[in-house]
Amino acid sequence: MKIVKIAAALFFIGALLSSCASHEISSHSANQATTDVVRHFHEAKAANVVLQFSSWEYTFLLRPRYDDNGFLLQVPRDKVKEVLRQVGVPKRELAVVVVGWSYSPEQLRQLVADWKIILGGCGFQRVVVIKSRGSKELDGALVIDDSILSGGSPPSLTRL
Repeated sequence: MKIVKIAAALFFIGALLSSCASHEISSHSANQATTDVVRHFHEAKAANVVLQFSSWEYTFLLRPRYDDNGFLLQVPRDKVKEVLRQVGVPKRELAVVVVGWSYSPEQLRQLVADWKIILGGCGFQRVVVIKSRGSKELDGALVIDDSILSGGSPPSLTRL
């Protein structure tokens, strides 16, 4: 009889704890869903240009590939337009910039703004900035920013 009472008490405690845990998890998930909108990139095949940005000194053009005997060449910030002309990018619809994980929100905002100006100046109609997944695969990466540029021109900076 004592074993039955202990088993029943353990069952009751286990049921109570699991119901609290599932309520907490579902409550957290519901709150997260209403505050966070996470978008993933799924247009890798449509990208006319893919740039890997590590820093302004270490930016590489992955698509079309800009290399010398298999080694990727650096694309300086002020030479992006020239490099794109050199490798022959006929369509300027979608440019994707892949960035690493080590940037603060403020740094990311500035990077996005800079890339929109640079790539808009190269005639791109849309610029998508995504977080690196640590692989060559772009689809599924988190979207940091997805901007349609008016007529493939950089956003204008106005003062208030």
